[in-house]
Amino acid sequence: MRPLIVLTLFLLCGAVQAAPQCEDFLNTLGAYPKAIKYQGCHQEVELQTAPLIATYKIKGTKATVAEGYLQQTFGMPRLRFLCCMWDSLRHFHRERQSGIGYEILMVSEETPINQRSQWAQIEYFYITVSVNTLEP
Repeated sequence: MRPLIVLTLFLLCGAVQAAPQCEDFLNTLGAYPKAIKYQGCHQEVELQTAPLIATYKIKGTKATVAEGYLQQTFGMPRLRFLCCMWDSLRHFHRERQSGIGYEILMVSEETPINQRSQWAQIEYFYITVSVNTLEP
């Protein structure tokens, strides 16, 4: 009977997944372009799902590199100019091995520049990668 209990406990413990920790999520998911600069990670405990949010920035001169990487790697949609900024709209990506869901967003700072060919004139674009720690 004892080996059966040990085996059951072993199987249950193997199914338990460690809670996500604040970190450089893009790095966790693999290598990313050096032009993307990791800014840090924090938790928004006052939001419903208490997400962990890793933030990044990239110069406008390299924004097409970041957009291409996020599109190719995670299927993020192409950025669109809406009102007064470039925005990818939030995109959800589930990592196959861990099963962790990541929400990815790329936006520009507020700008009147509405042509892709002029992105180099925008000082920075920002990327956020979020992981929920609570169920909605």
